[in-house]
This record gives sequence, structure tokens and C-alpha cells, in this order.
Amino acid sequence: MAKKIARQPPRYSEGGGLFFLTFCTYHRTPILHDEGIPELLIRSFKFYGKRLKELIAYTIMPNHLHLLVDVETIEQVSAFLRDFKKYTSKEIKRLKGFSQQHVWQRGTMDHCIRFSWENKDMKHHVHYLFYNSWKHLHIRPKDFPYHNFHSIVKRGWIDEDFCDFPDSQFHFEIYE
Repeated sequence: MAKKIARQPPRYSEGGGLFFLTFCTYHRTPILHDEGIPELLIRSFKFYGKRLKELIAYTIMPNHLHLLVDVETIEQVSAFLRDFKKYTSKEIKRLKGFSQQHVWQRGTMDHCIRFSWENKDMKHHVHYLFYNSWKHLHIRPKDFPYHNFHSIVKRGWIDEDFCDFPDSQFHFEIYE
């Protein structure tokens, strides 16, 4: 008999700490850069982020979000995600004139940041979060409008020239 695989991974449940969260639009529909939506999401991060100890970093990609949050209890993560997704889903449907039932894919991938003397887990996740604009859209983090890269640079956690490759190093062909 085949083993049943869970549809979504279980949420880490050992108290508070730093969490790296990823969640996607329904069927990974690329709507999050449509007019008015990034601004809605950023306002919602600020409003619902007050329920967390701190919303440290975020990036908004066309079909998914990455967040780095600091919480005192795991319940804060669940309440934040529930309320954020519920509100933004309603507002995105209104902005887009959607009649479809879902905006967000069910579930959220979460990773509890592990601390060590070198703190590499935190560094890797901060780099990954901001590398996404280059990886998916070929936009340098310092030029990408839908994340808080510059506030993390001010904290000294990442260099402003992160992913700042010379244009001559890369050649992209555009097919018309």
C-alpha cells in the first residue's frame, strides 16, 4: 500500500525565534507585480507586522513572497499569516476584479533560523531573499522596488553592491 504524503509540510512548533517564510499565489499566478498590489502588500506587511516581534525582511516576486520574521511565539506566525492572507486575498480580488475563489496557495513553507557562532543560516537566508530579484527577474537588488533591501543594508547585514555584476558579464537575448 502506498504511503500517503502530506499536502503541506508541518509547521515548526518550538516557540519563538527567527523564521524564513515562503508562500505562493494560487497556481503560482504572476499577479503580485500588477498595479496597486505591491503597495497593498507592503502596507499590509506594516499593519500586520505589528503583531510580530519584528518583520525583518521581505521580497515580493510576481508569484510568491519571502519573509524573514522574528516572533516570540509560533502562534504569532500563524495569526500573522492567517490575517495577512485573508485581508490581502480580499483586497487583491477587489483590485483585480477576480471571481476566482483563491489568491494564495494553501500552506506556507517555513524554516526556523538556526544560530551558530558563524550565523551562516541567517546570512544564507537573507542572501537568498534578496537574490530572488536577480534570480527570477535579472534585476539587481539595489534596483528592485518590491523589497526592503536598503533597510537591511543600513543595518550592515548585506552590502549595497550585492549581486551588482558588470553588465558586460551577462548577455540576454530578447526575441521579438
